[in-house]
Amino acid sequence: MPAQTVLEFASHSDTGLVRSHNEDAIAISPELGLAILADGMGGYNAGEVASQMSVDLVREQIRNSLDATWMPRLPWQSSISEKWIQDAIVYANQKVIEQANKNPDNFGMGTTIVAALCHHDKLVIGHVGDSRAYLFRENYLEQITRDHSVLQAQIDAGLISQADAHLSPIKNLITRAVGSNDEIEVEVHEHAMRVGDIFVLCSDGLSDMLDQIHIQTVLREQSENLDTCCKTLVYLANRQGGFDNISVVLIRVKELHERGFMEYIFAS
Repeated sequence: MPAQTVLEFASHSDTGLVRSHNEDAIAISPELGLAILADGMGGYNAGEVASQMSVDLVREQIRNSLDATWMPRLPWQSSISEKWIQDAIVYANQKVIEQANKNPDNFGMGTTIVAALCHHDKLVIGHVGDSRAYLFRENYLEQITRDHSVLQAQIDAGLISQADAHLSPIKNLITRAVGSNDEIEVEVHEHAMRVGDIFVLCSDGLSDMLDQIHIQTVLREQSENLDTCCKTLVYLANRQGGFDNISVVLIRVKELHERGFMEYIFAS
């Protein structure tokens, strides 16, 4: 029986066809069961400072939290992983603001972020902004994060339909970002995993260019090779215009941790 959950990771990031440099950042730590993706904004070079700072700081904070834990993460303790992600993103927010205040070149910088941390048979996902997470299960793709954007608020209010959302001129106006406010609200949820699941993290450079059906089709046809699948998604987003930086992370669940008897007793 597998003693732990085994994940396979792949990622790819591209500047796109319009932007002069890449303000997206990715950090993957298989040994932690962790993947982070950020999409920076705010002036020349400042966006890439915010995004790289954020993924580095979140990874460092979660690693420190794991190192400081005196006992293994147990199945009923998934709330601890949720708190780790939330606290790490809040910490990154503070540091990005401090850097922006110290350096005039970085003033106004910020970034979206989405982070995924494995906890036994759950994947805990935290996000701020419109970088997304999807779940591909049994050949169907489902968006499992909700954009923090003006457009999403209009959809929720019934002011625009989901079908017409891609035509909106304000689809890139976000309502939350790391570095935008001293107080930040991080949305965190846990998701049960099954063997064969593929979780997708991406910046809006992918989701704005390829709709959910297109992403689903690529996953159906090429998911046997995650690296090829990542590169195909980025290639197709560029074929559709490549108006923004494009980044994607794929996480496949290869084996699931099987709980022992005592773990089931305490979890029940």
